Amino acid sequence: MYMAGAQAGTADLKPQELTRAVQAFLVDHGDLCLAMYTWPRDVTAADQQENSHEAVQLPVLERLGVVRSVEVPDSASADMAAAAGPTKRYSLTAKGREYYLRKKLVTLNVHTQPEEHDADFCVAHLTLDKVVKWSPPEPVHDHLQTVGKYTYHIKAAPFLSDPEAQKVFPIVDRIIRGAGTQIMTATVQLKDGRWVPVLPGQ
Repeated sequence: MYMAGAQAGTADLKPQELTRAVQAFLVDHGDLCLAMYTWPRDVTAADQQENSHEAVQLPVLERLGVVRSVEVPDSASADMAAAAGPTKRYSLTAKGREYYLRKKLVTLNVHTQPEEHDADFCVAHLTLDKVVKWSPPEPVHDHLQTVGKYTYHIKAAPFLSDPEAQKVFPIVDRIIRGAGTQIMTATVQLKDGRWVPVLPGQ
């Protein structure tokens, strides 16, 4: 009985249905975020010496007025902290808070398990340009699924036009420059007669 339904669903897959499903996905999940879920954020002297991502990125955001920093005592002893250098604590400015999106977000951790977050720092939003192709629908977990490939439009935070910001956020810059040409993917499934997005962890 299931396979008969699956075959019917395959025949009914139309480009406009896939377009609607991808559009629905991007409405709620088209934000380009930096996995900076909580603020303030500390950058230790060790982070600075190792040129960690945030040790490089946050000073650029501070110059652009997105965050501000203060020095805070290190958790190590005073002598050790003085020798290593101060920890910098970065907080969002009023400008930065415009990009702190407070909504439930689900991501996959390094073990591909879903994790929920209440907010993230998001610097751009993608909308659909067009669906360019999709894979043949196949049954997965009792539902037909297909992977749609699409190009996109993007609205990015103005500060990302700064050359130094582009340098320290290379993946974000690549996605911004790829608007209209770069291919993204979205998985959708046939559920209750409609093609709908498959979200992380589902």
